[in-house]
Formats: sequence, C-alpha cells, structure tokens
Amino acid sequence: FSEPSESTGPITVRDEVDPPRISMDPQYKDVIVVHADESFKIEADVYGKPIPTIQWMKGDHELANTARLEIRSTDFNTNLSVKEAIRVDSGPYTLLVKNVAGQKSVTVNVKVLDKPGPPEGPIIVSGVAAEKCTLSWKPPLQDGGSDVSHYVVEKRETSRLVWTLVDANVQTLSCKVTKLL
Repeated sequence: FSEPSESTGPITVRDEVDPPRISMDPQYKDVIVVHADESFKIEADVYGKPIPTIQWMKGDHELANTARLEIRSTDFNTNLSVKEAIRVDSGPYTLLVKNVAGQKSVTVNVKVLDKPGPPEGPIIVSGVAAEKCTLSWKPPLQDGGSDVSHYVVEKRETSRLVWTLVDANVQTLSCKVTKLL
C-alpha cells in the first residue's frame, strides 16, 4: 500500500448529459414521393443521455398507431410506417426528441400522388346554339399531388347510354362542344 496523497479539492458527481441527436438517411432531405396505395417508411437513429423521449408529429398533431400508421421506437431507433397511402397522408412529418439537455427535431416531407378529384362545379354553359355550346369549369380542389396537365371532355345524347369523346386533351378550363345535333 502507498501513503495517502494530499486532497486535490472537492469533486462534484454529475450525470453525463448529452443533448439529443437524430441521424437519418440523406434521402429524407428530399420530398418522399409515393403513389396512392403504396406504403412508405421513415427511419431514424436517436442519440442522447439520458435517453430522449420520441414524438412523431404531423402538423400540430402528435401521431399514434392506427390501422394504417405504425410507430416503432426503441431507445436508439424509431420508425414511422404508413400503409396504403392516401392523399391526406401528404405533408410534413416531424420527429421530435427531447431530454434534460435539450431537444432536436427533423422534418420529412411526403407527397402522395393520386388521381385528381373532379373539376369544381357548377359547370357553366355559355354560347348555346343549336349545334354548339361552350363549357367552363374550375380546377379540382384535389390536384392529385401535381399540376393537372389536361382534361378529357365527353358528351352523351339523352337517348343513348354511351359517352362519346369530344376532346381528350383540353389544356384550359373551357371547351367548345360542337356537333350537338
């Protein structure tokens, strides 16, 4: 045994504290684009001491498990999975991690592509003559996740069940329909 040494002064015992950190694949920096009915998953590794709490948010709402959405988290990893995506699944998803040393958040943007909704009505019929008229409408409220490139206009005689094509590539919000008789 050795002789006791002189005191080096008081020692304060403290917990080791690290602010939270999030590590994600660089692909999540870009918008994640998925088609309707496809699934998507957002994964992240989480670090910090003490182990941070994990929250997934969409807009101002905290997310929880549902029939189509599943959140799985361990102390060091978390992932959010959405099955059979629909239009309302588009938007920013935010991962928020917190501990006594601070908080950190990362936002991932998701865009779900789908068929656009119907044009907004009512349809305006103008320039009515015996053999022609002009139809006008407003763009759909739901654009399906991208700009509407064109509209398809069809007509049907009241005495028939079959619709016939007027124009398959209308790029404006109106169309002149001819040969009505």
